Amino acid sequence: MNGQAEPQNATRDAWIARAVGMAAVTAVAVLAVLAGLAGCSTDGISSSRPAAQHAGPADLNIVAGSEVKDMLPILEDAQRELGISVDFTYMGTLDGTEAVMAGGTDYDATWFPSNAYMSLFDRKSSLIAQEASIMRTPIVLGMKRDKAAELGFDKQSPTWSAIVDAASSGRFAFGMSSPVSSNSGFSTLVELATALSGTGSAITEADVDAVKDSLREFAKGQALASGSSGWLMEAYAKDGSKVDGVFNYESLIKQDPDLVEVVPQDGVITADYPLTLLSGRGDQANDAYRKLVDYLKRDDVQQRIADETLRRTSASSAADATEAFEIPFPNRLDAVHALLSTWVSEVRKPANMVFQIDTSGSMSGVRLDELKSALFALADPNGAGSSSLLAFQPRESILLVEFASTVKSTALLDIDETGDTSEVVDQIADLRAKGGTAIYNTLEESLERAAVSANDGNVTSVVLFTDGENTEGANYREFERWYRSHESVQGIPVYTILFAEGSKQEMQKIADLTGGRVFDAENGDLTAAFKEIRGYL
Repeated sequence: MNGQAEPQNATRDAWIARAVGMAAVTAVAVLAVLAGLAGCSTDGISSSRPAAQHAGPADLNIVAGSEVKDMLPILEDAQRELGISVDFTYMGTLDGTEAVMAGGTDYDATWFPSNAYMSLFDRKSSLIAQEASIMRTPIVLGMKRDKAAELGFDKQSPTWSAIVDAASSGRFAFGMSSPVSSNSGFSTLVELATALSGTGSAITEADVDAVKDSLREFAKGQALASGSSGWLMEAYAKDGSKVDGVFNYESLIKQDPDLVEVVPQDGVITADYPLTLLSGRGDQANDAYRKLVDYLKRDDVQQRIADETLRRTSASSAADATEAFEIPFPNRLDAVHALLSTWVSEVRKPANMVFQIDTSGSMSGVRLDELKSALFALADPNGAGSSSLLAFQPRESILLVEFASTVKSTALLDIDETGDTSEVVDQIADLRAKGGTAIYNTLEESLERAAVSANDGNVTSVVLFTDGENTEGANYREFERWYRSHESVQGIPVYTILFAEGSKQEMQKIADLTGGRVFDAENGDLTAAFKEIRGYL
């Protein structure tokens, strides 16, 4: 799309300073939609929109993990029966907890899979008024029946060490969500590291260093990554040929009849979904919270939760539950941060990313400022809390493909062991808006370039950003024919960002064709969209 180009006399430092300022203004919004625990709308496009809207202010505003979306039919019935209104905002467990602990939010309550991370903060006792566990589900391994039989895991529960050995030797490939953005992925990592430490107690920072090599052997088996628990199961259902099993909530594993539940004998972590009232929220919120908890704890509702979500409740019988040793959660923040930092920077397969960035003329002005701000955020390793772990990490490779009517520039940028991202920052600062929009011709080149460096030792993907519809070159139908005839690029997911005048239909088609996903930035929060995508890369 044609338009006026960005002024050329703006200095690089000025662009960076302006972008940093914009990022600061939107920091709270970014926390609200980071990574894979952000909500998913019914059309499959990632979104942080509330689950329900009301004519007036809600009686109870809850920030929750997207896992509770399957509770919406029950919650809608509760609102009608109780005469209250409840609004949800979806946020990752780690990010949401950090936002609440930092204060300044308008939430009345939280509903994350667990408050274990929250318990590590000194402020918890003063910020929490009440909490009530509503349902439970452990994080386990769902394995294909034939693979479980081959490894003998169907007859006897394996140890975590046995699972590591199978993954390291190439006998077991698995899918797992990102520990930085998804509670199920984080809990899996804690289960694994704690069991491998052999101490029988909560893992410490020193333990993390001691089990680093074993974690690296485990990571060799990861063949499917995801930013959220739900999308992990969707991706597996669409094409499970790459993996032998997935680590996820028991309630999700049970929904797939082809998966056998495997519970490691040396321990799991159970999500207990505490509905938690924050302090000082007033009589209206307190009353709505009490009514909602009483409703959800009712015998008939507990039975409905068990039947409809396959989680364990007070209505579940002992025969329905597989007994397992409960692994202790880390009791220090430094241990959590050490574990996550070690995973993203030293252990997991490094990301091999192609960012296809539209800098056509229509991107000039505010849009280009927002784009640069979003990309600068990914290049900033000094973000607050767990946000820093979504930045580009050591060992990762970024190919930046700038395009308009044609490919304007390409830059291959490798992040070294020091985590230096200065080259990425320089490249982003030099982006200029001018020209038309040739999405599909460029996407063919992006996929071909990605395929050259794709291998079993990395996680390869393409991120497509555009603010408009395709105006030049090949159209979608021609691209689809090209894609289906090029086997080397198949299996590389393309994650698309819906922004401005971009075609929702075509972005969804690209994601569906390649096994990727659409991320919604129609409201203009590009930083949140890019950071959410990082949970999948």
